[in-house]
This record gives sequence, C-alpha cells and structure tokens, in this order.
Amino acid sequence: MSQIATHDGTVIASAAGTVRVEMHVVSACSSCKAHEKCSFVDKADKVVEVSTADWKEYHEGEAVTVSVNEGLGLLAVLLAYFLPALIIIGAVVLLSVYIRSEAIAALVPIVLIALYFLMLYRFRERLQRKFSFGITKK
Repeated sequence: MSQIATHDGTVIASAAGTVRVEMHVVSACSSCKAHEKCSFVDKADKVVEVSTADWKEYHEGEAVTVSVNEGLGLLAVLLAYFLPALIIIGAVVLLSVYIRSEAIAALVPIVLIALYFLMLYRFRERLQRKFSFGITKK
C-alpha cells in the first residue's frame, strides 16, 4: 500500500480551480544541534499549485496541509534524473564504439536529451494529473 507524505503550508492565492500554497521546507539536518552554524542546512520556501474543485473555500493566509503519494517520488526521480543519465551514458558509449568522431558522440546525446525533455513537456498535462497534490484545512 502506498503511503501519503504531508507538509504544512499557507495559502497564498486561490483562483480558477487551483490553490497556491507556500511551504517552508527545511532539510533533515535542521534537527541537528549544530545546524545554526552549519552551512549545509537547506532552507527554502516552495510554492505548489494544488488543483481542487473546492478552491473557493481556501483563503489567503489560511493554514493547510498538502499531501502527495510517496510512491510518486520514485517515479519523479526516474523521469528527471535516471532516464536522462541513462540516455546520455548509453548514447556516448554506443556512439564512441561505433562512430569514431568524438564531436558526433558528444552532440547526439545532447540532441537526445533535448528530445526527451521536449517529450516530457509534450505530455506535461498527463504528468500533472498523475503528480497531483491533495489539500486539507488544518
């Protein structure tokens, strides 16, 4: 069974079927006693858009909880990092074995990655439906 990851946030806007939520995200090492003096602590404000039919019920400044299926994190990593790296490495290795021109062996993987990301862009609406967030009032 898939688990749900939740994060608290604040509504910053609500219009036309979407609610924009700002979340203060702090890295896991923020619980360390030395985190104030450490330069590795990652703090950032993230804004997500949550599609919801009851968007009129959410008002600016309201505290909410945003949820997402944790299993989608693996798919996101696969699409954003693993497959592009596999395309680049595979293309460079295959082209360097079969084609003696280093320029072509370097250029073709760049073109393949551009095509890959154009394909992701083309199917962005389908991906947005799959990577949807849930929202609840606190």
